[in-house]
Amino acid sequence: MRLRIATWNLNTWINKTRKKILNEQLWAWALNNIPSDVYIFTEAQTPPPERVTRAGWSAVHRPGGFPNVSGWGTLIAVAPDSGLQLQHLTHLEGPKPYALDSHFPGSLTAARLRAGDRDIATVVGLYLPYRKDEQKKFIGHPSYDLSLIRADLDAIVATSDAPLIVAGDLNYDYADVPSSLNLLGGQSIQLVDPFTKQNPLTFQQDWAPRRRFKLDYIYLSRSLASTVIGQRGGVDDFPTAFTVSDHAPLHLTLKL
Repeated sequence: MRLRIATWNLNTWINKTRKKILNEQLWAWALNNIPSDVYIFTEAQTPPPERVTRAGWSAVHRPGGFPNVSGWGTLIAVAPDSGLQLQHLTHLEGPKPYALDSHFPGSLTAARLRAGDRDIATVVGLYLPYRKDEQKKFIGHPSYDLSLIRADLDAIVATSDAPLIVAGDLNYDYADVPSSLNLLGGQSIQLVDPFTKQNPLTFQQDWAPRRRFKLDYIYLSRSLASTVIGQRGGVDDFPTAFTVSDHAPLHLTLKL
């Protein structure tokens, strides 16, 4: 089977307040420009627009999205015609039950991706903002938050034999897979960045001098990375993306 995966930051809060672009328009743009089976949307409206769910999409997300933020977060969705299902993961069972997304609530959404009764992969969507305190001063750093979220990924790997997909907006420019994501689950899972050589620019500042960076990623278990047969990413492959968001998507095609 072929599996198409995409990740894209929908920039919902800016689009809603400044550009007056509806979230359902962004879903339509994604469907037309990055047709996929699985989408990891960051800064997405939660829950998704009613028209989207009526069309048969299936999606999982943290209820309400980010706490104290108006209705957006990280969302994993499967297209109506994909034949795939999502099992939302919020807690992991085991000798020591583990609650996911407790370090920085709203940063992580996880799901088992299934075809019939078979687990194809575990999908983790990440969005790591620059956090602010009550006085609106910046605190912490996305790379530090990612190092703590590793505990969630280790727990996921420990409770599943399925390969891993980690995708989203990490808000930091990495040349390769971050060291904090190296050898997950007691060195059983090594993640690969299929876009390392391509180095796609996925974010454009909406302020002068409007510089561009690579802030969005799709990381795959090595077993999945070996099945990649097509990839597109960043503004070079999606030149109209910056007309509807400040991010450009990434897209992979796998032959499983």
